Amino acid sequence: MRTKNSIINSLSALFSYAILFLGPFFVSPFLETVLGKEVLGIQKTFLDTTALLSIVELGISYGIIYKLYEPIAQNNTSKIALLLKFYKSAFKIVSIIVLFLGVSTAFIIPSIIVDKHTTQNFSNVVLSSIFMLYVLDTLLTYLFGHKRAMLIADQKNYIVTACRTSCQLFMYIIQIFVICFFKSFFLYVIVKVVFTFLESLLVDIQYKKRYKSINLKTKDKLDKVERKDLFKNLNALFYHKLGYQSLISGSTLIMANKLGKVVTGIYYPYTLITNGLVSATTQVFNAILSSFGNFLVKSTEEETFNIYQKIYFLNYLIFSFFSVSVFCLIIPFISIWMGTDFVFPFRTILLITVNFYFLGMRQSITMAKSSVGLYRPDRYLAVLEAVFNLFLSWKFAQSLGLDGILIANLISTLAIPFWTQPYLVYKNVFKRPVISYYKKYALYFVITTASTALTYYICSVFKLEPSFFTIFVYALICLIVPNIINILLFYRTNEFKYLLEISKGIILKLKKGK
Repeated sequence: MRTKNSIINSLSALFSYAILFLGPFFVSPFLETVLGKEVLGIQKTFLDTTALLSIVELGISYGIIYKLYEPIAQNNTSKIALLLKFYKSAFKIVSIIVLFLGVSTAFIIPSIIVDKHTTQNFSNVVLSSIFMLYVLDTLLTYLFGHKRAMLIADQKNYIVTACRTSCQLFMYIIQIFVICFFKSFFLYVIVKVVFTFLESLLVDIQYKKRYKSINLKTKDKLDKVERKDLFKNLNALFYHKLGYQSLISGSTLIMANKLGKVVTGIYYPYTLITNGLVSATTQVFNAILSSFGNFLVKSTEEETFNIYQKIYFLNYLIFSFFSVSVFCLIIPFISIWMGTDFVFPFRTILLITVNFYFLGMRQSITMAKSSVGLYRPDRYLAVLEAVFNLFLSWKFAQSLGLDGILIANLISTLAIPFWTQPYLVYKNVFKRPVISYYKKYALYFVITTASTALTYYICSVFKLEPSFFTIFVYALICLIVPNIINILLFYRTNEFKYLLEISKGIILKLKKGK
């Protein structure tokens, strides 16, 4: 059942993000053509700033989902109700704090993004109002968040995914209509808010259909020991979220302040591609996370480690292929999609790809870490990473521009989480030396580098000008070369055989219509 649920959740997540990934690619050219590059920069700044404000959420959703695994496995509905009730109450407080911070930030956000590069005229009042709509959009994601957490913890991610996909699909269509006919960034954001609200309502409906036996009106409370343990995890999660969002959002704010909205707007399509791919795979690993957490409760350390090795290999297969494709395809794709004005130099593309690979390869170890709620040991290091990154970004941006910010991101990643996260997981979860992780990582990195170099060389032989035909040819090369290399090198390994059997099982079920 765990494997079946993981497969269903993973496939639904991939299908969903194929749609969600393509949506911004259709919308962004309309935004840039009708409203200007500056609007893309403003949008990215507002999205990252609201994400930074949401650090007060403390990572409650992850903490509660982790706590739900055991009572769900035991069908302990009373314990589930207590946890969900706590989650609901916590988010009422969080929503009030985020709203207060949002209103406060709305007064200063115009001064951050208005610069000498601006050609699009927005008054401070309009910018502040639009920013508040983004804050409202964030607050609406908290609506029925406890019910969303229950569906995810119960390995029903596909339901949450379906709600999100359907709403986002209609949202993109209506946003394009609004841009073309009303030429209004304000209405464009209102559409986003409306569909976020509809998504929350759909989640509420699905929850009510499935969990009628869970009484959220119970007057009982979590015992002191349980609350103490939960608050310890939430405290640790706060530091992790503070560090992560400061790193992501802080880099964007530095970029907007130091380099201007135009550069931020030009960089935005690249982040759509890389963040979209990371988000898609994050959904896959989140889908596996629920099953892996359930597996941990019932299995031995040896069995757990064997399963993790297969997940780690899957992580590599995905991001070796994605990294090769990003490096070889991104320039012709950006040229056709957004125009040659959006094309960065070769060194910038290389830095974007390397950052993308190292971020992506953290997926499996982060999943294992989250599945056991291992948040406390490195909570301060997450904040240190963010501070270190922001300091380097500020210094390097002055002399190296965007490349300096990308180099700062890479250095901070390699300096702290690259070493600390695997060590903690191997020590506390698998109870074995971490050296095996780094040996495989080194092997995977060398193969990915060689695959990228070979694939790029083969693509360059054709010397084709950017066109849809060029993208097709290069995509075919990217599909064949790195995957053939991986098959030749790993077809005899247990990890490859396991994933092959899983793939065969899925294909057979699809053929039978099951």
